[in-house]
Amino acid sequence: MSPSDDPHLKWAIKVLNTSGYQLKSNTPEIIQNTPWSEVSRFITNKGFVFLKQTPAALSLESKIIKILHEDFKANVPIIIAENAELNCFLMQDAGRPLREILKKQFDTALLCKAIDQFTSLQIAVGDYINIFLDIGVPDWRLDKLHDLYKQLLSQKDILIADGLSEIEIDELRALLPKVSLLCQKVSDYSIKQTLVQPDFNDNNTLIADRSQAITLIDLGEIVISHPFFSLLNGLHQIKKHHGITEESTMYQKILDACLNNYTPFESRENLLKVWVLIRPLWFVYGALAGFRLMAACGKSKILSFQQGKLADTLRALLIKE
Repeated sequence: MSPSDDPHLKWAIKVLNTSGYQLKSNTPEIIQNTPWSEVSRFITNKGFVFLKQTPAALSLESKIIKILHEDFKANVPIIIAENAELNCFLMQDAGRPLREILKKQFDTALLCKAIDQFTSLQIAVGDYINIFLDIGVPDWRLDKLHDLYKQLLSQKDILIADGLSEIEIDELRALLPKVSLLCQKVSDYSIKQTLVQPDFNDNNTLIADRSQAITLIDLGEIVISHPFFSLLNGLHQIKKHHGITEESTMYQKILDACLNNYTPFESRENLLKVWVLIRPLWFVYGALAGFRLMAACGKSKILSFQQGKLADTLRALLIKE
């Protein structure tokens, strides 16, 4: 599609041209194209500029970024402009993905610095979650998780379409009391629920080449829930993409980085207890995140793009149980 036919590109080009940017081409490179977001990159006289488009149900990202930047001084992308009608926004370049750097040479200290920055932000937000709830960020706090899980299991046609059997759905339903008990046990510890980035990982963490500033991206699917859900995902991705095992010294250093900023609230011993308790709930959370994408993008689009992912997440809960 040419820029003249695409309203998103027409808007982006007009904004950039009237904001002092000189474009090397009116046709940007598409660097991500999924049912839940399309990201295009313009080459300009001021560096790269990115255009992100999302479905209407996932269009909170620019608002979230602005709140994090203005109220919490967080290292998040700089928004150039946004278009609420088209559900898109323009943002400045913030560097290379940390994963790209770690693939060349694994730098534990740099990764731990990124984790420290993220957990510091989580803790800062913990006292102000209503700011996010008020703009429509989903409330997935632990006292809501049981009912959200129950509602998910009632979507039998979707679960079967994604690959679960009726027997597996019954087995998952039988876990409802355990889910409720685990939520209560985790809630007994003094860790405030806060901003959870569902896909916090080294690929959604950017490093600026010159300043080495660390920027958190991909913030459109944030919810309010337990902070360890983000950290569990981050560590899972590190194990998956860099071959680090839980028995290694390196893994223990990274885990310590995840927990360090929470030691004023609980002892390290208690934090490790929470880490173990919450791991089964992470699959509940992950399934809810997957179902949210289906609701936002349409079942057929998600099933054609990643058939079976929701079912596999729920099966992992059965195995963990």
